[in-house]
This record gives sequence, structure tokens and C-alpha cells, in this order.
Amino acid sequence: MEQVDRRIRRTKKSLEDALIALTLEKEYDDITIQEITDRADIGYRTFFRHYSDKDELLKDVLSTTMMELRELMTPPTPEILVDPNFKAADLLDGVVLFRHVQEHSDLYRVLLRSERTLVESVIAFAIQEMEANLGLLIEPDITIEIIANHMVWATFALVRWWLDSDMSNSPEVMGEYLFRLIVQPTRDMILQASSK
Repeated sequence: MEQVDRRIRRTKKSLEDALIALTLEKEYDDITIQEITDRADIGYRTFFRHYSDKDELLKDVLSTTMMELRELMTPPTPEILVDPNFKAADLLDGVVLFRHVQEHSDLYRVLLRSERTLVESVIAFAIQEMEANLGLLIEPDITIEIIANHMVWATFALVRWWLDSDMSNSPEVMGEYLFRLIVQPTRDMILQASSK
């Protein structure tokens, strides 16, 4: 049984790697399942034992990566956002995010080039997570929904810029920039609202 599971994992990994490699070479919509199976060196019919189409394969790849990222980091906690003594050097999640993007840069490039609805579904998931976390705060004058939306989209834009610039700064520097550009201003706004 374990041998079968291991073989299934290897097959899926080969298909995932093939899809990512092909997407970096050509438009996602132009990739055929035959090309994916040829690149993975797997039989065409074997593909359909695991996936109904290439969109399902891509969603599986992204789902696995998002779960990894979710386990590695959490949105800024209410305590971080309301503690005026908290410093950027204490915030590790930004660095964790950019290290993860660096380790999986090909996949993130594929995500950024994929259809808008797929990108938006990943962002919607992140916003939902952020809202749930920030909902524990005292209600600032700007709604939690707007704050979460801003933080997630701004972070996404920063990641996109970093990948487009060939990751010219280290994950540590980008983590600091994330704090200074996105977390710190949001924190300042919340601190100001809660002191009124």
C-alpha cells in the first residue's frame, strides 16, 4: 500500500513539475495534456487517473503550496498591530513569506501568469484568513474588510514586483520592506483609532 502511495505521489509530482516548466516556456492556455505527460514521461491515460484536466492539476499544485505557506506563517496578530513597542526586526512572517516565494519562485511566476480567476481565488482565501485574524481587534474607523483587502493586495503587488525584478533583494530585506510599507502604516492607523 505504501509503495502504491509513493508511486502516486511521484506521478503527481512529475506532472506538477512538467506543468510548471511548460508554463514558464509558453502561455498556460496553449499547453496540452499531451505536452504535460510527455514532459513528465508519464502515459497520457495515467494523467486522467489523477486529474480531469490541466486546471485541476494547477489547482492541486497551488493548493499544496498555499497549505505549506499557511503552515509557515500567519497574518499579523492583533497584538503586533496594537503594540507600539513592536519593531520590524521582531516580525519574521514577512521573511518567511519571501523565503517561501524564493524557494517556489517558478510556481509563483506561474500563478502570476495564470488566469485572473485563479489568482483572485488565492487572494480571496488570504483576505478571508486576514479578516478572521484581524476581527479580534477593536473596530478601527476603517472596516476590517478594507484593511484585510489592502494588506493582502499590497503584499501580492510587492511579491509580484520582487519576482519581476528577479528577486534582486534578499528575503530579509523584502520582509523589512513589507513591514515598513504595509504592516507599519496599517498598525499606525489602528493605534491612532484605538487611542481616540
